[in-house]
Amino acid sequence: MKRWITLGGCWVGLAAGPIGAAEAPFSRAVPPAEFAAAGLTKLTPEEVARLDALVREYKSGALERARREAAAAESRAAAAEAKAARAAAEKKDEPGFLERARVLVAPGTQVDVAAVESRIAGEFRGWEARTVLVLENGQRWQVTGGEPYVTPPIPGPAVKISPGTFGSFWMTIEGVRPRVKVTRVDVGR
Repeated sequence: MKRWITLGGCWVGLAAGPIGAAEAPFSRAVPPAEFAAAGLTKLTPEEVARLDALVREYKSGALERARREAAAAESRAAAAEAKAARAAAEKKDEPGFLERARVLVAPGTQVDVAAVESRIAGEFRGWEARTVLVLENGQRWQVTGGEPYVTPPIPGPAVKISPGTFGSFWMTIEGVRPRVKVTRVDVGR
């Protein structure tokens, strides 16, 4: 049933029902033959309800807003990574931990080397031989020994690198039981 009203001398027909009422869901607005031809009759009632919600969100622009927000978040993350890379590049020109620790000593002289404490940049998933672990302070340490280790991702765990014997170093990672033998690989770059 339509109601007719006059606007500026023109007759305009309005569908029965309140003005601004919500339109029918997509699944009910599509003719049954088209619904079946698209294979949508195989959907469960829950899947049809989700399809209706997706179409409604698409029409309202919610999906496009979500895509724009995701793209903006990815852009911010890429900018943060680039900033961290620039900071690491600037730090590589500074004398490193091992360069500052180099001294000539006579045999038998007791030498103490300070431990390094930092965090792994990004997620830690484990190691295998020759894995290079990058720290937030810009240092790069390569695994030189031990068995491979795999773990679910750990975001930026704290690490401590302690000197061992004969110039070796051991890395202890927060939340990881075994420690691993490492060597610094960014010295002199």
